[in-house]
This record gives sequence, structure tokens and C-alpha cells, in this order.
Amino acid sequence: MSLPSASCPRCGAPRVDGPECPACGVIYLRAEVRAATRQSEARDREAREAVQREAEDQRAALREALEAHTAPTFTPDLVAARPEPDPATEGITFHGAETDSEGPLEARLRLAVLPAALVIAWLAVGSPGFHALLRVFLTMPVHEVGHAVTAWFCGFSATPSLWVTSVSEDRSTFMIIVVSGLLGALVWQGWKRRQWAWLGVGAGLLAAHWAGTFGLTRDQGRALFSFGGDAGLMVLGTLLMATFYVPRGHYLHRHQLRWGFVAMGAAAFMDGFEQWWAARTDVDRIPFGRIEGVGLSDPSALVETYGWNVRTVIHGYVTVGVVCLALLGALYLRGLWTARDALRG
Repeated sequence: MSLPSASCPRCGAPRVDGPECPACGVIYLRAEVRAATRQSEARDREAREAVQREAEDQRAALREALEAHTAPTFTPDLVAARPEPDPATEGITFHGAETDSEGPLEARLRLAVLPAALVIAWLAVGSPGFHALLRVFLTMPVHEVGHAVTAWFCGFSATPSLWVTSVSEDRSTFMIIVVSGLLGALVWQGWKRRQWAWLGVGAGLLAAHWAGTFGLTRDQGRALFSFGGDAGLMVLGTLLMATFYVPRGHYLHRHQLRWGFVAMGAAAFMDGFEQWWAARTDVDRIPFGRIEGVGLSDPSALVETYGWNVRTVIHGYVTVGVVCLALLGALYLRGLWTARDALRG
């Protein structure tokens, strides 16, 4: 407890013995309690104001940093309390912390793997024995998924299996809502995370879905479903091959899944493209006819059921394949460009 002051806490007159001040009549003890209370409240108020001023300064610094796209100028307490890094462990990286630069091995792989995969796939589809194996184990599932994806984008419900894809007779409202919702979520996440590639891809796919659903009649949509088998074979094969160029540290890169995808993609693409490229000069290469337990083959359905011209069918498939090759070539050149320093070194 503090000692009593030498003067009256209220009027400042010299203090005398006794409980009361002779000048103002105040009781010394009560006046001292009130004075101590006011001092404590003043100290608390000053401390709160100091905390508020510091918080305002930090918010202002953060706001200025966000406007200037720079790091904030203040350091949070937890960050400031962290110990300095140990020089003995500085520079050690952990799993998944690879840099963006490409090493010599990755540069050579980008130079050789994609052309080699396409050449090997072309040789394989040219051999009857290997072609049959590829069709059963690699390309037929991709073909059926191509049917299903085309049906979904046209608003139909479809279920792919090994040799046939079941599709609904009419458009499905549920499927339209599901596909639109998923693509809309992709657009929203791209906007929210400032991932412009996600936003662009999502917006393009959403536009394609609405065009296929609301811009085509029922028969046109079902015809596109039949066309989407071999077309999807080439498009999905191109996408599978493109996974070889994922950045270092990506899940597909770390777990070597891209090797299986590039092999499956090359086989799928070449299975469709080689056949329709050859059909330009040899119509007998077109698989017209009826498949037991399934019905008309895709080209037969397009010609006999939906009235497509044979040349239109060939031209459509060849166009899809050439566009896929052009996009794949652009991706290949971009991969070489990013690895040019490693190739020169």
C-alpha cells in the first residue's frame, strides 16, 4: 500500500493530523481512494488507446500493401518470435519443394518422350496383333468415355462400360444441372483464387455444354454422341499425353503417373487418327456394319440413322485429329522452350 501524500488529494493544502482536511473538509482516506481509482482508469484507458492505435497502424499498412501488391510492412508477433534459421540446415528442401527450373534429364525427356510415344503407337496400331491388344486394354475404355462425355455435354445421361455406352433417349434435367454446376464451380474457383486458366477452361466448357444442350436438337445431340466415340478417343488421348508436361512437384510427376498416361494417350490418339487418316483414300477402312449385342457401329449410325455424308464423317474425324496434333505440337514446343537452358547446358 502506498504512503499518504503530504498534501490534500483534493485541494492541495498541507496535510494535518486528523481524518479531515481543515481547508476543504474532505476525508483524506476517501479522497486518496478516489484519486487512486482515477489514476488506474487513466492508465487502463491509455493502454487501450495504444493497442487501438497499433491495430489501426497494422490495418493501414496491410491495406496499403494489398493495394500495392506487396508484403505488409509489419511483422506479426508469432512470426517475430520465431528463431532464426540454423545455417547448418539452411538450404535443405523437403518433399514437394522442387524449383521451377528444369534439369537436364527432364529436358531430354521433353525432347524425346512425346515423339517416341506417337511413333511407337503408330507402329503398334499398324500391327494387327498389337492393335487388337491395344483396343481391348487401352483404347476401348477411352473410346467409351468419349461417348459418355459427349452425351453429358449435350445434356443426356450416359453410362460408359467396356464395349458399349448406354445413353438416355431424351435429355436429362438432372444431368444438365450437375454438369452446369460442376463447370460453374470451376469458373467460380478460378475467379476466387485468381487462377485465370481455370476460369478460362471452365467458361469455355460451360459454353460448350450450353451450346450442345440448348443449341442442338435431340437428334443432333444423339448424332454427336455417336461421333464422340472416335473423336473423344483423339481428344482424351491428347489430354492424357499433355499430362507429361505437368510441372515438377505435381502429383502426377512425383508418383510417375504421367508415364502411364502418355502411353495410354498415345495409343488412344493414334488408334483413332490412323484409321480416319487412312480412310481419306481408303473408304474400306471405315468400320461400317453392326456390332453383335450393341447395334450399328458409330459410322453406320451416323450415315444410316442421322443422314451424315460419308465424306462429312471422314472430314469431321480428320479435322479433330489435326487440331489435336496442332495443339499437341504447340505444347511440345512450349515444353522445349521452357527447358531450352538445360538443353543448351
